[in-house]
Parts: sequence; structure tokens; C-alpha cells
Amino acid sequence: MTEHRHGEGEVMGRFGRVIGLVAAGALAGGALVAGGVALADGLPWSGGEHVSYVKERRTIPAGYLSTNVVCPQGQQAVGGGYAHLGEHDRERPVIAEVNAPSNTSGKPDEVNNAWSFLFMNDKEETTPIDVYVICAPIDG
Repeated sequence: MTEHRHGEGEVMGRFGRVIGLVAAGALAGGALVAGGVALADGLPWSGGEHVSYVKERRTIPAGYLSTNVVCPQGQQAVGGGYAHLGEHDRERPVIAEVNAPSNTSGKPDEVNNAWSFLFMNDKEETTPIDVYVICAPIDG
């Protein structure tokens, strides 16, 4: 049986590579954080204190539910989503076919002041769901 021993230089070489990878990861992470801060500074509103969200509860019947959540007057939708509160059925899940920004005017060039959803419930039972919109002041 042959014994293999790592020389001190080989161990230090591996240790140096690990330290190099950790340092590279830290630099990349720092760049992503700084990039996120720069992106947040470039968003079309000023100051996070004016960002708000609206949460409403809906009940999805058997079949379809088309609904939206509207921002307060003077604000635009910058995000949205939903939280499924009912029991999950892998065989017949509730499906969100639409989860997107929209506007209540129906005019394509208007500011998106709402978040729209279209849910499909293939079960016999109704299912509760919370729907959200994240809103920020309209520039201008």
C-alpha cells in the first residue's frame, strides 16, 4: 500500500485557491448589492417612505376568478402577487393564468394602477387567496 502525503506547498495551494474563491465570491456579492442599491436609486419614485401595498382577500369559486387590486389614487403598480391560503391538491391545483400589471382605465397608454389576476380552480370547493399590489407615486 502506498502512502500519499500532501506536501506543505500543495496544501497551501489548495488553501490559497479556497481563499481566492471566497474573496471572489465576496467581491461579486458586494457588486450585486451595490448594483441593487444603484438600481433602487434609479427607480421612478423618490424615497421608500411613499411605497405602499394593498392586500385584499378573494375567494376563488370552482371555475375561474378574474380580479384585480387597485393602487391608491396618484400611485402606480410596481409589483404584485398572491398567496394561496387553501389546501393544496397536487392533482388539481389552483392555477394563476394571469398575474400582471394593468390599468383600470382600459386605455393601453395609461399608467398601470392595478395588478390583475385570472385564477383557475379545478376543484369543487372554493379556495381563499390573498392578492397584493405594491404601489409607488406616479412621477410627474
